Amino acid sequence: MKHHARTAKTALVVGVVAVSSLLFTACSTPGGSGSDTQGELRILANITPALTKEYYQKLVEPFVKSHPGVTVTIESPSGKDVQSTLQQELASGATPDIVASNLDPVVAPQMTAFPDTDWVKATPLAEENKVDGKIWQVATGAQIQSLVYYNKDAFTKAGITEPPTSLKEFTADLALLQGAGYVPLQTAGEWVTGAQFAMMANPELLGSDPDWYAKRNEKKVTFADSAYATYLDAYADWIASGGVAKDALGVKYQDSINNFVAGKSATFVMGNWLVPELDAAKLGFEVGVFATPTIDGSAPKQLSGAAQPYSILKNSKHQKLALELVQYLVSDKDAIATSLKSEGNFRQGVTYEGSPLNTEVAGVLDASPGSVIGTSGPGINSGFGNELNTAVQSLYTGKSGKEAAAALDEWWDANVAK
Repeated sequence: MKHHARTAKTALVVGVVAVSSLLFTACSTPGGSGSDTQGELRILANITPALTKEYYQKLVEPFVKSHPGVTVTIESPSGKDVQSTLQQELASGATPDIVASNLDPVVAPQMTAFPDTDWVKATPLAEENKVDGKIWQVATGAQIQSLVYYNKDAFTKAGITEPPTSLKEFTADLALLQGAGYVPLQTAGEWVTGAQFAMMANPELLGSDPDWYAKRNEKKVTFADSAYATYLDAYADWIASGGVAKDALGVKYQDSINNFVAGKSATFVMGNWLVPELDAAKLGFEVGVFATPTIDGSAPKQLSGAAQPYSILKNSKHQKLALELVQYLVSDKDAIATSLKSEGNFRQGVTYEGSPLNTEVAGVLDASPGSVIGTSGPGINSGFGNELNTAVQSLYTGKSGKEAAAALDEWWDANVAK
């Protein structure tokens, strides 16, 4: 079926600027001085099961063909992720020209500010992710992340007739799913533990108070007295009761996907980028999706983030050429459609052929009363995402939810965002 990546309602929900059809044409050469029409562009890219090197190579291929003398090299992270690899390369001076990944705003000063032009301002969440009033990364689309994928057969076997909407209902359903012989909630180690927690808790934390992080910097609020404490307590209970596997920290991200695909686990909290992989898998059951439960069962706002963003390093010797490539990637109609479809992302004004599951995810977005931004961005302490991951993983080693929340407060006070 034809999937409209954003309906009129969802456009208002996420607040993504509408894109003029004039931008969905072959990109003209951006402004700039000097001759910069040939050479090699290096892209340090976020490599995932969906975003492979081959994916990026095919994505840039039309640009390369239309620019004789230009080559584009896709590079995988050499460290644990793109952020750490970039930090290493900044220290060594061997940096790429372009980074294709969400980055911590701490590196924004090392990036070239994008020009104040229509195509830049039209990219999703451009205004929301400004640093010091400058747009330093531009995204192809937007993700929604506060989703729970579930095995419909498992729910039927456990006697669950409706997806849960409250944290209490979710906890009760996890017990039923465990009794039916499933790993109730699939999680993993690496970055997954904290990311899943943020996908569940941030809509509650920020849904009614989008300035919560700024208030935390002013010491007007604390994690210990916030929704985070409630979700940390619930998570600790899941560990104790078997709602999540006690050895989950030893599971890698791809293995967690494989476990869900194999029908071993009943629910899996993850963003919309999981849809293409589930669509491609040979499943022995039907997958459904619902919004992450809130404390009181009300409809949550969706945790949203920039999808497949690009930044240009200040020390790139090919500024004009790099800018032209990035403009192509985020403005060309075919490039955008390919990008969105690769992870099931969204962008107002763009349609692509979507699966039934993709459309079901869009329905969750339609039903959402709004959006919240994640664990990184202006006003949020650099490295908070990593610290949150550490705090959630400490629950597996015996820390209580209260102790984990206190650790977040202690760390935040020592690292107040400027």
